Amino acid sequence: MNNGTIVSTRIRLARNIDGLPFPHKLGEIPSRKITEGVGASLRGVDKFVRYDIADVPALDGTILQEKHLISPDLLKDSPFGSVFISADENVSVMVNEEDHIREQVILSGFSLDQAYDRVNRIDDILAKNLKFAYSPKYGYLTSCATNLGTGMRASVMMFLPALTVKNMMEACINDVARLNMTVRGVYGEGSKADGYLYQISNQRTLGVTEAEILDGVKSAINRVVDAELRARQLLKRDETELKDKILRAWGVALNAYKMDTAEAMQVLAMIRLGAYYGYIELADNDEFQRLITRCQPANMQKIGGENMSADDRDILRARYISANLKSIAKRADGNI
Repeated sequence: MNNGTIVSTRIRLARNIDGLPFPHKLGEIPSRKITEGVGASLRGVDKFVRYDIADVPALDGTILQEKHLISPDLLKDSPFGSVFISADENVSVMVNEEDHIREQVILSGFSLDQAYDRVNRIDDILAKNLKFAYSPKYGYLTSCATNLGTGMRASVMMFLPALTVKNMMEACINDVARLNMTVRGVYGEGSKADGYLYQISNQRTLGVTEAEILDGVKSAINRVVDAELRARQLLKRDETELKDKILRAWGVALNAYKMDTAEAMQVLAMIRLGAYYGYIELADNDEFQRLITRCQPANMQKIGGENMSADDRDILRARYISANLKSIAKRADGNI
């Protein structure tokens, strides 16, 4: 499905160790034992880097969050929290967040089956070495009752500018809610849909199998894709206005002196939309998504130096976008 609507796929599994209190009731020594057990289990799987959150500088922790490798809760509310991240940054295993273990795989595009296969392999290896809390009646036991059962969240990051601009997102949200799905912003629950990016995921984890969850998410995503593509046809009815907005965004991206995060997300979203309509040629979708991530505040602060002011960061962001966009995109008509 290569129509510019789907950005990435994430599968997350929540697990807890049998016989131990949940992390918010767990002391330092048993928390560290869980971390060591996870680390020992992962050594034979892949090259993972371990980060103990208490030892991670605040800026670096926020960068991990901006990359969707850890949750805000792990940063803020997990005194004994850790994370193991694979070399390709597609896999992260959070320890002592809301649950003892949160395994996740993130892949580009619409890759539910591939992401599930990879996270399932990780889960099988951990289960050989760690006894997970499991009930024949309730499935995997989790800190939050909404995760009971499979403990699995399957989510897809979607780019939905037309539904948003045409004020059709509320109807879309209601539609997928009837399929037991939920819609959140770019960084999950409570976050905004910056750059027209939304996460759509299953709500139900109890009384369904992993295969049923995957099938349900696929069905919901296909419905949303169809709705977005219909809305894009409506947008194109005034093609002069549409093309002007997209190429104005292109001009801003190449020539702005300063740009804050919100404007950068909007400008890059319009360029992504321009690629769908054929006004912009985008050579590398994955690199374009990495550019969006690197434009986030903490990533930009790291690139420019930790003592930058907000204004200096905005100036750097404008220069950074201009310099990097030229290597991965161009106007289809050949103009600069």
